[in-house]
Amino acid sequence: MNLSETILNRKSVRAFLPDPVSRSVISEIVELARWSPSWGNTQPWEIIVADGEKTRRLGEAFVTEGMKKTAPRPDIPMPFEFSGVYRDRYMNLGRNLLNSMGIEREDKEARLKHYLNMYTFFGAPTVIYLAVDGELNVPYSCLDIGSIGVTICYAAMGYGLGTIFLAASVHFPDIAREILDIPHNKKLVIGIALGYPDKSRPAATFRSDRAPGDNICRFA
Repeated sequence: MNLSETILNRKSVRAFLPDPVSRSVISEIVELARWSPSWGNTQPWEIIVADGEKTRRLGEAFVTEGMKKTAPRPDIPMPFEFSGVYRDRYMNLGRNLLNSMGIEREDKEARLKHYLNMYTFFGAPTVIYLAVDGELNVPYSCLDIGSIGVTICYAAMGYGLGTIFLAASVHFPDIAREILDIPHNKKLVIGIALGYPDKSRPAATFRSDRAPGDNICRFA
């Protein structure tokens, strides 16, 4: 698969097989991703990998918070409401995804199950957390986190793996810090669920649409 094919075939996977991902493969992915660009070559990213028992403990703790309808408390503020075209895109994603999974609007039980599945990383055996030092300038360091995060997603495809940027993984960073022994002066920016896609399920094959290039680009 060449670079163009990789970009065009990447998708957010929401159904994983339980098969573990070897740490040697994860290390190879990180070796590739560390060449990502960063502002002033500061390379502010810090990578914490959770797998096996740690992933299970994280999922159980997060589901407990989700069942209690606990409000998220992320280190980095994240949007929960949108307006205009951004709201339209956000709502269309949810609608189209649930339709592809055969979940009706009135099926509250199935919708809750899907919501809680986010907290168990959609069954992924591995979560790659990306963190920054708490003293760094958040906007710029977060741009760099996006840079290495996307590279991780593309590199993973070369090993037959799927990924998804998962905001739910950083809803309760204090829990993640405790389970993964992360210092309190580190801010968790995002987690990337990593594993082998369960291609028998629509949640693993669904792909969201994108605005045409003419809609987002102009030549000055």
